Amino acid sequence: MPQDKKRMFNLLKIIIILLVGLLVIINLIFIKGYHANKHYILTSIFTIILLVWATAFWLVVINHKDKK
Repeated sequence: MPQDKKRMFNLLKIIIILLVGLLVIINLIFIKGYHANKHYILTSIFTIILLVWATAFWLVVINHKDKK
């Protein structure tokens, strides 16, 4: 893979990880909010789980692609 594309993918990884981290923090703040009831807490927890799973899956696929 050319160096420019590799650098671009590394930058994309960093941006996506930062955005997912931001979304997880927002969901954690929402859980601690004043209007959080059981429904909203479950939704936020499942959103956090989905974000972490999707990011981990994406990173595994990208790392596997880089090895080939």
